[in-house]
Amino acid sequence: MTFLVVAGVLLAAAIALPHALKLDRAPAGFTSAIWLSALLLRALASVGVAVAAEVYLPITGLLEPFGAWCAGALSSHTVTDAVFGLPALALAGSLLFSVGGLFVAARRVRGLVRDTAIGAGPGGSIVLSDGALLVAVAGLRRPQVVVSAGALVELDEAELRAGLDHERGHIALRHRYLLVAGELARAVGRFLPGTSAAARELTFALERHADSYALSRRHEPAVLASAICKAARGAFAAPALSLGGGVVTRRARLLLEADPEAKPPRPHPGLVALAPAMAVLVVGAALALPFAAHAGYHEKHRLGTPHTCHASDAA
Repeated sequence: MTFLVVAGVLLAAAIALPHALKLDRAPAGFTSAIWLSALLLRALASVGVAVAAEVYLPITGLLEPFGAWCAGALSSHTVTDAVFGLPALALAGSLLFSVGGLFVAARRVRGLVRDTAIGAGPGGSIVLSDGALLVAVAGLRRPQVVVSAGALVELDEAELRAGLDHERGHIALRHRYLLVAGELARAVGRFLPGTSAAARELTFALERHADSYALSRRHEPAVLASAICKAARGAFAAPALSLGGGVVTRRARLLLEADPEAKPPRPHPGLVALAPAMAVLVVGAALALPFAAHAGYHEKHRLGTPHTCHASDAA
């Protein structure tokens, strides 16, 4: 039990730590890893709470303050198991709802590209006929950069090149997989305070990472910031990884305040250590959870009583 308490405190500290740090100017790759790990830890913590509710709490007799009872074929143990199984059922429902939402979004994006594509665009992109401004990545298995006719009109040549390289950065850095993993973790951990904020920070970090990729292609920060602001004003229902995604004002401010001639600052050693430490904690928690659940079930069956009522019990 002491081990479980220590593990719980460590897990809670790791979940809360990223929210207490100022990560806006940290390297975006490290920041993405930290926020994704935080979301995965939230998901594992939620599963751990659900397992504890189903396995450990019935042993305490919390719902049987006056002892076990039987009423015909119904026993207090059956009611207890049903009540304490509700958290696990809620997590499963949330995950299934999120998976369904991802499939619906993927079909919607495929339909959008299929119905509005009018030909090849600059830099290997696909041009969509809509007049709203959109530069984005569409697709999971075979991602492609899409650009709307409105973007070709509203963005100048330098802004368009910067925006296209930003989207190529999303593809090259495989952000789509990180985004899906983060969304599934958010679905499981949605009942913990701060999960939505952590998911937003992950999206922001991925957008910053793609911004850095575009800047490494020798685009001016001010040009990229201008393209981002224009894209954010577009009325299009954009896919998740789009030029105007993330917290636009924060991204634009960081780009405009950056010195293009200065070398990127070296990350703090603590930050360098935090990202892999969070990843190791995720793996450790994922490996430990089944063993903790098995031990709990063993203890429950050792201390528990039969879940069925016999005729003698009803009498």
